[in-house]
Amino acid sequence: MYFIPKKMNYIISYKKQGIKINGFVKKYSILIVDDENMTHVILKALLHDEYNLYFANNAQEAIDILSVKVINLILLDVQMPQVTGIELLESLMIDSVLRCIPTIIITGKATEEIEARAKEIGAAHFISKDILFTKRDYILNQIRRKLITEPKKPETFKGYKDSLRNIIKSLLSVSVSGDLITASRKLGAGLILTFEINYLSVWTVYRGKSNLILSLGDKQPENFGPEQIINEPAFQKFLATKKPYLTNNPASENEGMFANLSQKIGLSSEIAVPFYKISKDQLLHNNMVIPPATPIFGFIVLKRNRVFTTKEFNILSKFLIQAGTILYVHYQKMFVQNG
Repeated sequence: MYFIPKKMNYIISYKKQGIKINGFVKKYSILIVDDENMTHVILKALLHDEYNLYFANNAQEAIDILSVKVINLILLDVQMPQVTGIELLESLMIDSVLRCIPTIIITGKATEEIEARAKEIGAAHFISKDILFTKRDYILNQIRRKLITEPKKPETFKGYKDSLRNIIKSLLSVSVSGDLITASRKLGAGLILTFEINYLSVWTVYRGKSNLILSLGDKQPENFGPEQIINEPAFQKFLATKKPYLTNNPASENEGMFANLSQKIGLSSEIAVPFYKISKDQLLHNNMVIPPATPIFGFIVLKRNRVFTTKEFNILSKFLIQAGTILYVHYQKMFVQNG
């Protein structure tokens, strides 16, 4: 319901396609997520007169759009590469902001099992692509009935630059007298506050084996340490590639570490970034690019119950690679002291 103060004298009328204020119609917005361009074309022809339309070809594109646009309804395909529609729906339903947006599943391979699973997760409705041409009025009515008129606005991602600068200052403050664990704790505490991280772990790596040196957050997986991570396919892949990764459904993509444990406690999204054996001066000399043969001395894993955007991933991976050069100083001191 919309509340308008009396002295503003706005004329409000509700239309099928949106809200009319003083003769101007504000259209509702629909996000269409499908890897088939033909579906985009069909739905655009069906809906563009009544709605603002946004199109995504995969799950991550959809997440990035949802982070910056106010969306009233999602039309989601089931069969997509990497992350399926069902898996994306699972991640959205865990997200504290995005789960309020109704999602209608649209698929060309409708089965009772898929429909039941989608509704169990939280889908608002289920429509077969077979009826897109034959039951236009039915589809439009379902969309009008299911869309939400007042969705939450995406949270504006501001202020992170100052926060990241403060984290670097806190790391530098312990560069002389501190140690690897103290520096990692300062890094972790700053990241938790800035990016609403629910769980964070910092690990060292030596000759293919890992050691957990820090575990922070309000949602911590139980009974998971070096003995368990060594057998994780995601960990072995991470050691082989030595590259940062982002996943918004760790269990489905086989990329997330201790994915099943994380899923049980509602940690749907994960970013992992390696710490390289490279100094700040070497990194600057190489134009902030890590040489391919550079070994790693550790890594950090960030998990939360909200999906990560591509922008957040890019910011975090670049920042953590730079922060890693400070941690590397402590890592070297640790070996000197122990050796």
